Amino acid sequence: MKIAASTGNGGLDDKITPMFGRAPSFTIVDVKDGEIVAIETVKNSAAVRGGGAGIAASQMLVDKGIEVLLTGNVGPNAISVLNTANIKIFKADGLKVEEAIKKYLNGELEEITAPSQPMKGKMKGGRWFQ
Repeated sequence: MKIAASTGNGGLDDKITPMFGRAPSFTIVDVKDGEIVAIETVKNSAAVRGGGAGIAASQMLVDKGIEVLLTGNVGPNAISVLNTANIKIFKADGLKVEEAIKKYLNGELEEITAPSQPMKGKMKGGRWFQ
């Protein structure tokens, strides 16, 4: 199973960002039999787009075969793409990637089924500022 997490710098120790489409990176983890077997960090080139960041980020995850997304907030256009691709979305912002994966595997995360309001502000050092 391939799980993606929206992250600042990437990696298992990085915290999951509160936003999806403009997250600086995605940490992609391959899980087999409840164990992490591979980790990849991918720069989110959609983060700097003027518009359509959520759609572009969603399509990148679809192309990478992601089955589960761990993030904070997902806008209406992005959630539509993710739902169409049958990618399950779970709220995990603020958690370290490794901790969030364990919580997901134990069924402890809340599924995101509706879009959130767009976030406005700036990202600095992996944290969101209004």
